[in-house]
Amino acid sequence: MTTHGQDGTEAGRGPAGDARADAGRSLARAAAELEARRAALDTAEADYATSYAAALSSGWTVAELTKVGLGGPGVRTGARRARRRRPTAS
Repeated sequence: MTTHGQDGTEAGRGPAGDARADAGRSLARAAAELEARRAALDTAEADYATSYAAALSSGWTVAELTKVGLGGPGVRTGARRARRRRPTAS
């Protein structure tokens, strides 16, 4: 059963409740976007693996591809390392 305040709104709503609901919706949108981008990355990685194999079959060597910056499938180049967070002094 939903309880209502004197103004007819749901109890617990108001500016803080609206902000909470907005944050939940924003998080849900971000989660959906993340899932879509992960799926796109999976597709791109599969396409890269296929193209890499085709390059090898057509006469490129692993050394030649590596020299021009094209590592094998599953090898990430140019990836940034996550920074370690330093504890803040209190």
